[in-house]
Amino acid sequence: MSITEDPDRLAQVAGALGAAFREASQGRQVRLPVIQPADAAGLVMVMHAQLDEAIEERSAAAAAEGAHIACSAGCSSCCVSPLLVTEGEAVTVAQWLKLPENKEIRGAFLAAYPAWKRGVGDAGAALERASTGTDEERRDAAMQFKRRAVMCAFNRDGLCSIYAARPARCRKALALDTNAHCGADSDGNVKYYEHERTEITFEEQEPMRAALHHAFKLNGSLEMLCSAVQRLLGASVSRNEPCPCGSGQKYKKCCGS
Repeated sequence: MSITEDPDRLAQVAGALGAAFREASQGRQVRLPVIQPADAAGLVMVMHAQLDEAIEERSAAAAAEGAHIACSAGCSSCCVSPLLVTEGEAVTVAQWLKLPENKEIRGAFLAAYPAWKRGVGDAGAALERASTGTDEERRDAAMQFKRRAVMCAFNRDGLCSIYAARPARCRKALALDTNAHCGADSDGNVKYYEHERTEITFEEQEPMRAALHHAFKLNGSLEMLCSAVQRLLGASVSRNEPCPCGSGQKYKKCCGS
């Protein structure tokens, strides 16, 4: 099993992470517990389910007020936007892709990754560097990335191939009235529907996402979703082995370069 579902096990892991996070927030030096990828994925999937419940309530509230949510299956305007994720969320997607039933999706992603990487070019690295910079630096890097109009390597014919395991920010994204402000050539002025439970749920989950991130990458920066997942999937591949993307090249000359 690549994703832990045992509630007692997940409660134990969450408790250990929470205790360490609280001590660290009080200025104490702590050693984060060793977290297994399957446990991290289990915790993140539980948080996703909680957030999804709040988002369903948001959709109902918007509909009751007569508001039109432009997001729907087949709309991938926001899939060219930059997406930096914590390591726990990247691990979750990688673990989900390792499930036997998702073998085809995993292969399609690995095949699409090289083209995505070429399209992103140096904009991805610039975005990751800017994540620890000023608000202006982050905005400029995000805009430069978005203008390249590179579709996420997980997008298949307008649909998210990892929909069940997609990161929290993808779940929370929303555009009211129109998607005209979401694409690569848009102004980015997306009209958003503020929903208290959704916002509170997302914010309350942030400490756990941060704790998981630091448990895997102590003091490590955020990373592009596609890059992080490709790295995790290729972690067991020797640099001299054929690249799992199917290019025919050695891993070190292809996705591992």
